Amino acid sequence: MIKTRSDLKIYLTKDAQLYPKLSGSWIKRIKNILVTNPINSQYVIYKYLCTLRNSEFHFNNSYFTKKRGISAALHKLAVVLKFYRLRRLSYKTGFQIPPNTCGPGLQIWHYGYIIINPNAIIGENATIYPGVEIGEKKGGVPIIGNNVFIGAGAIVFGNLRIGNNSVIAPNAVVISDVPENAIVGGVPAKILKYNK
Repeated sequence: MIKTRSDLKIYLTKDAQLYPKLSGSWIKRIKNILVTNPINSQYVIYKYLCTLRNSEFHFNNSYFTKKRGISAALHKLAVVLKFYRLRRLSYKTGFQIPPNTCGPGLQIWHYGYIIINPNAIIGENATIYPGVEIGEKKGGVPIIGNNVFIGAGAIVFGNLRIGNNSVIAPNAVVISDVPENAIVGGVPAKILKYNK
């Protein structure tokens, strides 16, 4: 959760490391934006992540979290502006990622819908492909560990835990716990093997 400017800097730095062509010097960024094939361009995705992180920072320091004072009022105004921008970027990318759900180092490779429940928890360095749905079932939401790969079209829902360093294969439907270092796939998802 991003509560201070130093937390915000840590999150933005970890996210930027995954998009080196977009987080370098301004000349390098402009060259990449103008020359890159639009299908391969991740500029809007990187912009979405930066806006998401800034939204989290302002939301956690605003009236919405029962803080008071001038600072909280300014953060509330910033929340309104950042959420508006986040919504517009959401229309472009198809992402519906609520604030305070994903840890630092979130990597998204392509445009396409990604839907995450506002109560879900996703750890650090998660890689998510398009078509992923992380949702609620009977009041329970998933808790996803660190360094987890979620393939395209995967569905994860219910009160379950996914262990660190796990891989969820494309189009898998995960409805039960996944141990650490496991590779799961299928409908419903079963353990295929373990990472070494």
